[in-house]
Amino acid sequence: MNQNLLADIWNVLSDHIPEKVKGDVAQEFVTTLLDYGIAESTLEGMLGIDTYLDTAIEYAIDEEPGEDEEWDD
Repeated sequence: MNQNLLADIWNVLSDHIPEKVKGDVAQEFVTTLLDYGIAESTLEGMLGIDTYLDTAIEYAIDEEPGEDEEWDD
């Protein structure tokens, strides 16, 4: 799937999402895309479409796997 198609899907959906939950929905959208193997570079290409989506993408990309884990030495 290319970033233009994903951006269009988000735009169609976001027009029908109440403002108060749009951030949560954006986060779930991005998480779902990552779960299905959409590349981070594709997500980065979607930056600038919507502020809620930007926040969700930046959060997902900045979060490294295992970042919150503490290692016992």
